[in-house]
Amino acid sequence: MDTGKRKKPENQTPSGGFIPIDQVIAKLTASFMERPRGKARFLSAIWSRAVGEQMARHSQPERLTNGLLTVRVDSPVWATQMIHMKPGLLAAIQKCSPDSRIRDLRLIQGTLRTSIDNRVQRPAEQLPPPLPEESDKATRMVASVSDPDLRNALGRLYQTILVRRRCG
Repeated sequence: MDTGKRKKPENQTPSGGFIPIDQVIAKLTASFMERPRGKARFLSAIWSRAVGEQMARHSQPERLTNGLLTVRVDSPVWATQMIHMKPGLLAAIQKCSPDSRIRDLRLIQGTLRTSIDNRVQRPAEQLPPPLPEESDKATRMVASVSDPDLRNALGRLYQTILVRRRCG
């Protein structure tokens, strides 16, 4: 039975306007473009400041995906301690790294991969910049797109794809 009401398309805002395609692309490709494991490694650099030296010796950020930070803890005692301190830890981590958008912690038990001294000194993992030929190829691939915002978003995405192919 048709009630006369039409279902609103998914790409519309509550007010009925459409979401710009460059924002849709950015949202769909965020985890690919931002390299989540690289963000967790960046957090390693501020980890001891956020959670304190003693706790940092027994834990390390493992991965960050969709706001969920997975933390490796070296013993059940420290895992229990961190569970009880979770709200305070989240607040401290968010204060030290507001751009990380961490909303929750997941704890896993295991051997820590490196010493705290090595983690603090290691720079965040980042993709290298695109080579000139990668930039040129991306520009050529999106040249026919008339909307400048969409062309820029697709160009950045394609450059990232080319760089990731090169880097493995």
